[in-house]
Order: sequence, then C-alpha cells, then structure tokens
Amino acid sequence: MGAEVIWTKRALKTFGQRIAYLEEHWTEKEIFNFTARVNEYLATLKSQPLMFRKSTRVRHTHIGVIIKEVSLVYRVKPRKQIIELVAFIDNRRNPKMQNY
Repeated sequence: MGAEVIWTKRALKTFGQRIAYLEEHWTEKEIFNFTARVNEYLATLKSQPLMFRKSTRVRHTHIGVIIKEVSLVYRVKPRKQIIELVAFIDNRRNPKMQNY
C-alpha cells in the first residue's frame, strides 16, 4: 500500500510519555532500542497496514504490540492511503482507564 503515516497530537503525547518513562527508569540503550523498534514497526505498517489486530470498539482501528509493555492504536484510511497513529498505550495499565 505504501501509505502515509500521520501522527495525531495524542500519539505524540503518549509517545513522549513512553520516552519520559524510559528516561526516568532505564538507560539510553533502552531508549534507542525502543525508538528503533517503533521505526521498524512503522515501516512494516506502511507496507501492510491491515496485518495487526482489529479493534472491536472502533471501525477501521487496529492495535499492534510494539514491545510487550507498549502497543500502538492506529486508524487506516484506505481511500486516502493514510495511517493515522492514535495513541501508544501501556499494556500494564487497566484498559478501561485508557481511552483511545
């Protein structure tokens, strides 16, 4: 598909929160590894946006695990060939507390 990836304000905010957590509790190596993993994930997403699990709540929305602690919620807009990143969620938190 080769779709364009768009970051929402919420995606930028939640990504920043994940990085801040790593800065506080881990080393530069883990931050580098996480950002590299996100970049790999986004490259895969561009070519195969429908390969990750569909959300049962919201139409055209998918959820994919980046690492076991963090997942990405994103929307696919096939007509416009856009992938809209919605939020990076912490898998250790109560899902009912995380609106996306």
